[in-house]
Amino acid sequence: MPATTPIVDPRSFQDLVDEAKRRIPQYCPEWTDHNVADPGVTLIELFAWMTDILLYRLNNVPERDFLKFLELIGARPSPPVPASAELTFWLTAPQDDLKVIGRGTEVATRQTETRASVNFTTDADLKIRVPNLRYCILARRREGAPGDGYDYEDVTSRLQWERAEITVFQDVPVEGDTFYLGFADNMAGHVIRLNLQCETLRAPNINQDDPPLTWEFWNGADWAPLLPPAEELSLLRQIEPECAELGPRLDNTRGLNRNGRVLLIVPRTCALWELRAGNRALEACWIRCRAARRRPEERFYDGSPIVHGFRPQSIGGMVTATHSFEVIGEDLGRSDGNPAQHFSLLSPPILPRRLSGDDPETIEVDRGDGTFERWTEVEDFANSSPTDSHFLVDSLNGEVRFGPRIHEPSGQEQQYGRIPPKDRLIRFTRYRSGGGAVGNVGRGTLNVPKSSSGLTYVKWVNNLSPATGGRDRETLEAYKIRGPRLVRTREVAVTRSDFEFLAREASPQAARVSCIPVAATASSNGSIPKHVRLLLVPAVPTTDEYVPRSQLELPDEVRRELCRRVRAYLEERCPLTTELVVGLPDYHWVSVRAKLVIRARPDLEAKDREARRVQLQNEARRLLYKFIHPVTGGPDGSGWPFGKSLTLGDVYPILQTVAHVEYVEEVRFRTVTIDANGNRALGSDERLIRLNGTEVLCSDIHEIDVAEE
Repeated sequence: MPATTPIVDPRSFQDLVDEAKRRIPQYCPEWTDHNVADPGVTLIELFAWMTDILLYRLNNVPERDFLKFLELIGARPSPPVPASAELTFWLTAPQDDLKVIGRGTEVATRQTETRASVNFTTDADLKIRVPNLRYCILARRREGAPGDGYDYEDVTSRLQWERAEITVFQDVPVEGDTFYLGFADNMAGHVIRLNLQCETLRAPNINQDDPPLTWEFWNGADWAPLLPPAEELSLLRQIEPECAELGPRLDNTRGLNRNGRVLLIVPRTCALWELRAGNRALEACWIRCRAARRRPEERFYDGSPIVHGFRPQSIGGMVTATHSFEVIGEDLGRSDGNPAQHFSLLSPPILPRRLSGDDPETIEVDRGDGTFERWTEVEDFANSSPTDSHFLVDSLNGEVRFGPRIHEPSGQEQQYGRIPPKDRLIRFTRYRSGGGAVGNVGRGTLNVPKSSSGLTYVKWVNNLSPATGGRDRETLEAYKIRGPRLVRTREVAVTRSDFEFLAREASPQAARVSCIPVAATASSNGSIPKHVRLLLVPAVPTTDEYVPRSQLELPDEVRRELCRRVRAYLEERCPLTTELVVGLPDYHWVSVRAKLVIRARPDLEAKDREARRVQLQNEARRLLYKFIHPVTGGPDGSGWPFGKSLTLGDVYPILQTVAHVEYVEEVRFRTVTIDANGNRALGSDERLIRLNGTEVLCSDIHEIDVAEE
């Protein structure tokens, strides 16, 4: 079958004439006679005929020329996007001083006979600090207490006593009693082993295997539980014997009722906070233990636990890593002194360069005395003067280019950007290469350290959550479809579709974008600012399987970086008064409960009938996962539409297509939520799921029952 010629502009002669006539009232309102006999209309038809000839020729250019035209307007295929993961490094023993695991440390998956290893490198230095406990504050909830209803007591000095006795709650505790531990340094991304000396209570009136205590940290906006999600906790207990020994809540003090340890895995979103204890404002990294029932029927303390001392130790830390390998100090060659020089890096594609820190990823040119001068990467040379040390990098093929010399219409020559002096060595300080969907590895797979230096005191390393965000480079077919849209937008965001298209251009990690205008009130001078809200749905690697929440909700650091990149890209391309609000949508997780009736097969043995039933269950789930999918689901396969409700009429035809199904007896929907403790909670049966404009539907685990007729 011959390849079809891509259509750059589908407008016909009549479309051009009609469009020109529609613009007459705007540009020439005094022209009111639009009849075919009018000379002006004759001119419109003449120019439309000439334009139609140009469009005909443009729409019939060979494919190679079509791609070259896209290059002329600055379009390039999108390079691969690397996956990112959070790595946890566990120390062999608590350390007495600061330990640093350097940026660029490599960790990989295990290589097998059929699959090569996948390398990840850490994005920043992991500094594991010794925890310095600065404050210990008791907060006792009392009726009539000033301020927030708590009486505060600073017992920090008492911890230095030889036989300290800290009654952490009231003599008769009430729900909400809390004690705060304030650390001098921000312990974000640390694993802290908190050793406690506790006095044994004879009858604490609690379930000591699951006491009514919650450990929390301040995340910059609110208090959040310290206990990891159930999947991460299960993996952690398999890897580390100490976690298995401490029990399901990583606490073996039995409700502060005996000497023991509490393992505090502090997320990297932890932030410093100013605790106002009475008339004092104490800034620290706060972790608190709050006495509260998690279930209404739970027993509660009838007496306060007594703690004789706290001794914190750092035994690990967490840092983000990217699917890539790092090349350090690659020599590109020596300059020949001519303009428009270009060199090729050895390991394309090149990931976006990092310019912050003491060792940015950039070009250096020898000054001639053994020292090197850093140059600046730019997107183009349009604003580069002959004295600007600028260069370009093509991330896809790894080509480095320096500024050209152009002959101006006046006859003069204009140099854009400096020329590296002749015979001077040019090198790339460091860069990262990698990316692709292969980097979306599962949890617990990144456990092979590749770097030997600096890891002598590390017991093990692993990723407790899956790596997400990896995408392959843009295909040629997708690039050809995207090209004409670039021509229409001209990189200026005006309409909603412009904002959505350019947001996807900003980061291939944004698979879907919805632009929602935000109502704004007039300012004091009467002007109304133009607010635009963008909701980004991240790319996911699967289309017909269960998508874990972590792949859509994204780790905090990955989410912030994605939103920052999209916002920065659009701020250069939208009207000056536009205020951008960029974030993720509200995900509505739903579980479909269905009963399918199939034709009986009495000729099959029991095990074969069971295998047949399981196979049909899996097929039904696969179809539902494919249909209720935020990226590739929905009626047209472009992702579940924002705000579209889910009805029984949507699901019945999907299930009826399963092989051997006689009829679908029943279908119900249940909304699935995750509570503060990470537990999955199912709502009541519903026949309709309604969504608002900021929500998108996602598949939770579907429950399919298959019965023989």
